[in-house]
Amino acid sequence: MDIIAELKRGTQRHQRFVPTCTEFAGGEAHVVLPAELLAVAEQLRSVRIRAWLRNALQVMQLIMLTDAVRRAAPNVPVHLDMPYVPYARQDRVCNPGEALSAKVFCDLINTQGYASVTITDPHSAVVTALIERVSVVDASVFVRQVLDADVFSGGVTLLAPDAGARGRVESLARRLGDRDTAFAEKRRDPNDGRIVEMRFPTRLPEQPILVVDDICDGGRTFIELARAAREVTDQPLYLYVTHGIFSRGLDALRGDYAGVFTAYDWTGSSDPMLTVINQQGA
Repeated sequence: MDIIAELKRGTQRHQRFVPTCTEFAGGEAHVVLPAELLAVAEQLRSVRIRAWLRNALQVMQLIMLTDAVRRAAPNVPVHLDMPYVPYARQDRVCNPGEALSAKVFCDLINTQGYASVTITDPHSAVVTALIERVSVVDASVFVRQVLDADVFSGGVTLLAPDAGARGRVESLARRLGDRDTAFAEKRRDPNDGRIVEMRFPTRLPEQPILVVDDICDGGRTFIELARAAREVTDQPLYLYVTHGIFSRGLDALRGDYAGVFTAYDWTGSSDPMLTVINQQGA
């Protein structure tokens, strides 16, 4: 988490500051602004907080940091860059007794009154609708760089991992020059989220396949997708995800995919199988 400050005057109009973010023994978040930022607080024109939120502690540190900035520089616009939107995958209530987690989180962000909130390739359009003054960085920014790889020079099929992602991937393909697309159909058990069926309703072209999605967590969807794809094609499979959580590591994907691309790597891995497109997210 860091701060990009725009100054009213001076030879260096934009400066980067890194706050101290810690956790007390009791679990409470603690944030302290650097002395260098406090020294120029009266010169600030605007502040941009860049927060890559990967756990609940960091969410609380963001809220603390926002308050600290406002106390140091009252009435200065505060913008938020938040590539990953926590709880976006819980954008509906599937079972009685559950919370609508996406709304809870977005309401928390809205109470901070940011001048703007920039998010990257969000999992759900629900969060885009819920967050106030939001702008979205589209996945095409990163996928366009992926498609420059030599392995795709002869063509590529962009594959949506389920029917729900079909429209998103087809729209992405149009922005990238009318690339070939295909999609899979996935059925889950609503009680435990387990994938019970995966199939392809359309033929896959004879060219490398790039599966495109916003998030890879444990990777089960992509493992099941690869197994289903092997029944209908022998073309090499590649995977692009904007947010690479990879909670089970890359070994879970190694046997099925020739390469994996991501914009935000949560693991800091040096695995040659993984290519990080956005080096700020490395």
